[in-house]
Amino acid sequence: MEKKNLPPLIALRTFEAAARHTSFKRAAEELCVTPSTVSHQIQKLENWMGVQLFRRLNRKVILTDAGRTYFFTISKAFEEMSTVTDLVSQRQKTTARRKTLKLFADAGFIECWLGPRLEKLQSVLTDVQLDIAYGQDIEDYIRGDADVAIHFGKGAWPEYQSVLLRTGYEFPVCSPKLPGGDAALKEPSDLKAFTLLHESDTSGWTNWLARAGVSHPGLMNGPIFQSTQAIFNKVIACQGVALGDDIVAADMLLAGELIKPIGKVRKSSQSLYFLQMKYSDDNQIFEVFRTWLMNELSEHRRQTAILRADEPFGFEPPYR
Repeated sequence: MEKKNLPPLIALRTFEAAARHTSFKRAAEELCVTPSTVSHQIQKLENWMGVQLFRRLNRKVILTDAGRTYFFTISKAFEEMSTVTDLVSQRQKTTARRKTLKLFADAGFIECWLGPRLEKLQSVLTDVQLDIAYGQDIEDYIRGDADVAIHFGKGAWPEYQSVLLRTGYEFPVCSPKLPGGDAALKEPSDLKAFTLLHESDTSGWTNWLARAGVSHPGLMNGPIFQSTQAIFNKVIACQGVALGDDIVAADMLLAGELIKPIGKVRKSSQSLYFLQMKYSDDNQIFEVFRTWLMNELSEHRRQTAILRADEPFGFEPPYR
């Protein structure tokens, strides 16, 4: 029998734990060793493979492209070993267990779009326990051991099964009670009289203003929030103007909590994707959820067509 080309198994197990946690310290706690031992084992594996698997930063480690690709396959192998170990050792319970779906997504998407539709989702996944958590990037999803993720990006994840769900269209949103109302905010140039609220960074407003052909003297002065819902709360309280879109902000616009005062939209540079983070015996659950999600977003897109038009949108909801 031909000898298998396997790396040192202790180093391999250490890599799997470190990649899953994206932390040498947490991996050390799980394996009951010191962080320096974890670092030594990772270095041993990298030397054996001849490729760097982690980027070492000041206070954290990040998987390289090679590390992500390797972890994607290794994690599945460890899952399979765990499953067959349970089977062979008869530790698997004979009683039926309720299946779970661990979903990670952007907080704004969960709070503003998925949250109001959870009852509909649960009616489709009747025997599934939903475990929903917030995440901002791939590292969060890996660290959280996500089954699936809903992620805004450009689709550059060859190591995961990703499906394009929808691309949003962006536009300014404000409160219907904004002082001055329609008379104060009609054209992109009128924005200079208002505070701009940013999400994550200032790139959203920078790109939208460039598309509209105007500038804002206080572009870099507005506060930056890491929460979509927090931004919308500030907008509703008439404390600034934010960028909304026809996905996350749509329900609030259709309900009259927000308005779209300016008839200018920009196609977002990032789209919404479904990512399957792992493979397991529950793949059918992933497929059911993905199909439901695609159908709901497709119907939602049809219902929100008016928001993508280059015209203001006011108070009257077009559907209920």
